[in-house]
Amino acid sequence: MKNKFGSLSLILCLLFSLAATAGAQNKVVRKTIRKVITPQISPVAAPTAAISPEAAPETPPPPPEPIAEIKKPEEPGLFGWGTNTAASGKLLYGSILLGLRGDVIFSDPLKLGEKIGLAEDAVEYRVGLGLAVSDKLKTIPLFADAIVYLKEGSLFGMDPYLGAGLIYNLYGTGRVSGGLGGQLYLGILADLGFESRAGISVGYATYKVSDSLSDSGIFVTLSQPIKL
Repeated sequence: MKNKFGSLSLILCLLFSLAATAGAQNKVVRKTIRKVITPQISPVAAPTAAISPEAAPETPPPPPEPIAEIKKPEEPGLFGWGTNTAASGKLLYGSILLGLRGDVIFSDPLKLGEKIGLAEDAVEYRVGLGLAVSDKLKTIPLFADAIVYLKEGSLFGMDPYLGAGLIYNLYGTGRVSGGLGGQLYLGILADLGFESRAGISVGYATYKVSDSLSDSGIFVTLSQPIKL
């Protein structure tokens, strides 16, 4: 009887041992299968919206640097007055008359030059005093001229101008005043090495001292603008 119970106990122990071993192996197999089959899930990053270059806002270019205005220095002239003047000498043929003249030059406020198809400053005015001496008379004349500068190079490649004016005797032969003459002339501008170009003109002039004494003829004049 004891042998039967011992054998039965031994068999039960073997079965229990086999069952325990099988359970352990089953757990190991399940863990292995789970590792192989179940993939590791990594966190997915949030999608970023792709911005095309066309949709991207344009960056405005930097503002240009301000250009400093270059101001020319003022030219006060020889005596600081800044006045446009001209000195001229005249030789009149017919009877020999020698004359000197000083003028103040005024620009045209009406811009007539631009209205007749020339430069804006093509017209200028001159008012001046002079001294004229001939074998017929002596006079201190008052001059008032208008000058029109024509297009550059329009006279055989030279720069021409036209002038016309009045000549009034302030004080002359016989200690009298009065007597109105005039002049017409055509000239060209020439560079004599000064800041402004000189004018060389040929024309016809009449000087009068009262109504009874006059002198007329063709003249040649050299005029040089000077800024005082």
